[in-house]
Amino acid sequence: MAGPKRTNSGARDAFTLIDIVRVVGGLLFLNAFFSWWFTSTSTWGYNGKWINTQYLKHRLTNNYVNLTIDELALYNGSDMSLPIYIGVNGYVYDVTASRGIYGPKGSYSKLSGKDASRLYVTGCFMNPEEYTYDLRGLKEEEAKQELSEWQQFFEEHPKYWLAGYVQRPDPVGEPPAPCEHIKFPGRRTKNAGN
Repeated sequence: MAGPKRTNSGARDAFTLIDIVRVVGGLLFLNAFFSWWFTSTSTWGYNGKWINTQYLKHRLTNNYVNLTIDELALYNGSDMSLPIYIGVNGYVYDVTASRGIYGPKGSYSKLSGKDASRLYVTGCFMNPEEYTYDLRGLKEEEAKQELSEWQQFFEEHPKYWLAGYVQRPDPVGEPPAPCEHIKFPGRRTKNAGN
């Protein structure tokens, strides 16, 4: 007794959405597997801002902050629920990814929650008066060049990004006393005020 003869009339001729999902899922699985196999990470060793959910949310919403100096002071790393911001020449950068550096116990914690533009020009970390945005008494071209380089550093850094702006009132009183500028270890320049 022979059974009914089967035909190929019920065969599929095209991919369906399920097939596409299966192929893409399989490729993603293989990618993650080989990435983990070779680099012990699922992202082939990449650890930049493009895999940071806060950065991606910021990019999607384009929600830039617009803070006063007093509001910026709240983002100094002491509250773990808030990001860590630093200000450079009126621009605010999110440096939360380096909490160990900019957080309360970090080596650059004094920069967090403030616009210390003057310090980025002079490099006088040991002088508390330099932690201000007051650029009076500095050479304008030098200040412009140094701040531009620092802004470029933070904007191009793989973990930091531009988060917004800080509104700075005009400085009042006497400008900070001049200090001997220290650009980086081993390089010193003359006082910018002279």
